Amino acid sequence: MTETKRDLRLYLPVYFIVLIMYLAAGLLSRDFFTWRNNVNLFSRVTPLILAGLAQTFVVLGGGIDLSVGSMISVSCVLAASLPGVDTTANVVMWAIFPPLAGALMGFVNGVIIGGGRFPPFIVTLATSAVYLGIALFILPEPGGAVSMAAASFIGGNFLGIPMPLLIFMFFVAVCHVIATRTSLGRSIYAIGGDENVALQSGIHVGRIKVLAYSMSGVLCGFAGAYQSAWMFSADPLVGEPYVMNSIAVAVIGGTALTGGRGGVVGVIGGAYIFYMINNVLNLLSISTFYQYVARGLIIIVALAVSSPEVFAKARRAGGFAK
Repeated sequence: MTETKRDLRLYLPVYFIVLIMYLAAGLLSRDFFTWRNNVNLFSRVTPLILAGLAQTFVVLGGGIDLSVGSMISVSCVLAASLPGVDTTANVVMWAIFPPLAGALMGFVNGVIIGGGRFPPFIVTLATSAVYLGIALFILPEPGGAVSMAAASFIGGNFLGIPMPLLIFMFFVAVCHVIATRTSLGRSIYAIGGDENVALQSGIHVGRIKVLAYSMSGVLCGFAGAYQSAWMFSADPLVGEPYVMNSIAVAVIGGTALTGGRGGVVGVIGGAYIFYMINNVLNLLSISTFYQYVARGLIIIVALAVSSPEVFAKARRAGGFAK
């Protein structure tokens, strides 16, 4: 099977579902198809796409990152706590410091997981608590301020195209090139497919894991900076929803939780599906309780579709009744 055919089989179902849900949402609300609503949709879905990209890189390598939300929180409060608001220096720091902070936090995750060979679930669960504590130390409660220039940038247009759309398309394109056209991307796929085989093939598994988690941190850093500019301030708990949501987006987008299979192109579709499900449930005035239930069911169904081997192994082991 050629790479193009494989990509079509992987991503076409995702975007077909996006189309169906988009039309359904439009039928429920006549305002859904308006350009203003779509621009608002671009703005809201961008940080989720960045978080989904961060999670996808890690999951492709056979890991998981439960600190995604806390890294976004730290980056967000850092961006809103920089000195000299509404100065050029502040805008430059807003664009540089949050991604650097994210890279450092991701690097720490990668060193512990790749160097110490500790389980990623436990490590990122622990570092998530540490990073959340750092976010609360920097900004104990919602507040801070962001330069109006930064807010105007993400809320503006370039040649008539909304900046949020350009931002997430740029990051998806760059991540796609890294995942499919570089030795780093091929190594991540190899490790996710079979870590022992990758090791025997000469791949420096520990180093690749450090790089994968560092990239996850950088993307979370940009997501946090974006959130701060979008809100004109920051909230130390802003990243909490992105832990489960990023996993859902990665899996819905076609990446198997077992690693080694999937890609970043489906993340846009996964984010749109996840966001539009919430949108449709709100339009139908569904209780918040049932919305949480729906999100959990979405992850389970997506896992069954993208990683059927997990359920096959469980069935062979007697995990399911015949």
